[in-house]
Amino acid sequence: MKYPKDRFDDFPASLKRRGAHRAPRGRGSKFASWLIAAASFVLLVGIGIGVMMLIDRQVQFSSNIAEETAPETTAPATADPESTPTPTAPEATQDPDISVTVLNGAGIGGLAGATSDVLVADSWNVGTVTDADSSDYATTIVAVGSEEDMGAALGVVESLGFGEAQVDAEIAEPGEIVVIAGADAEELLGG
Repeated sequence: MKYPKDRFDDFPASLKRRGAHRAPRGRGSKFASWLIAAASFVLLVGIGIGVMMLIDRQVQFSSNIAEETAPETTAPATADPESTPTPTAPEATQDPDISVTVLNGAGIGGLAGATSDVLVADSWNVGTVTDADSSDYATTIVAVGSEEDMGAALGVVESLGFGEAQVDAEIAEPGEIVVIAGADAEELLGG
C-alpha cells in the first residue's frame, strides 16, 4: 500500500525536527523526569495525609506524640459534697449456696463441731468440719476469697456473734467461706 508523500517524509538536516521525528533527549531530561515523579509522589501523599487529618483527626504516626500533646484535664470543683458517691460497706447477707468450711483453730476439742452446729441452726450450708493447720488462733476468722462474698462473711459473723470477716485468697477460694474458730469461740462449748 502506498501513501502520498507529506511533510513528515522529508527529514530536515537540523536537530529541530517535527512530529514523530523528535530530536534526541538531552542530558538533564532523565533527571527532570525523576524529579517530577518524586515531587508528584510527595505532593499526593501530603494531600492524602491532610485529608485524613481533616476527616477524623485520628491519624497519628507514633503514640508518643499523642501522649506528649494530650492536654491535661482537671475535674471542675464542685460545691455539692453529696454528689460524689462514697463506697458503701457490704451488708451482712446469707447465701445458702455458698459452702462453709469450719476449722478448729484453737486446739480445743469439739470447737469446730459446736461452731458448725450454730451455723447449721442458722441455715448455713456447712460442708467440711475439721482441724486447722495451726491451733494458735485467738480470734475467729471468717475468710472469703473475693470482695463479692464479703456480705456473706459478715452474715456468718452475725450468726456466730463474734469473729472477724476478711478477704484472704490464701485461705478461701471465691464462692467459699472458711471459718477458723479461735479461742474466742470457746463460749459455744458452754464451759
